[in-house]
Amino acid sequence: MIWLNLKKLERLLIENKITESISYQYLLVFLVMLTLASFFPETDDFSHYGWEVAYIILELLITIVGTYSVFQENEKGDNRDFLKRYFSLSFVNGLRLVLFAVLIRLVFKIFMFVIPLDLWYTINDFFGEDSGEFFFDIILSIVFYVLLMASFKRVNAGRNEKPAALQPDLK
Repeated sequence: MIWLNLKKLERLLIENKITESISYQYLLVFLVMLTLASFFPETDDFSHYGWEVAYIILELLITIVGTYSVFQENEKGDNRDFLKRYFSLSFVNGLRLVLFAVLIRLVFKIFMFVIPLDLWYTINDFFGEDSGEFFFDIILSIVFYVLLMASFKRVNAGRNEKPAALQPDLK
């Protein structure tokens, strides 16, 4: 199972070397993480209910449109192994994006901790109590599907390439 090396995973998908056993591992890890996430204590991300409703609606739309777009991209290619590709590529892309988001949030928290109090209030008022969190999470969701779409395109392009020995000589 590949955790962070996206190029290697894409190459193995192009070469059709991801087995059902490996796909099962990605599915199992996804289900375990989903189950564990359901037991995490709930936090009130937003101070107002309206932000929560807007967030849920936008996340649903992004998920539906993003997954449909990725499915369409798979159909443009060889139209095979969608779930195998989806679970493996979304796992690696998602893990990489989560690590990046944690790093960005850490840098932001450090920055907010070391700046003078007056500037902190100005930045906090500009971003608002909820809007900064809201837009950061929405942008991360969009970036996830953009990255996933790019991975599917690379796998499709690699699967559609013919080896040089099989290409006809046009001379």
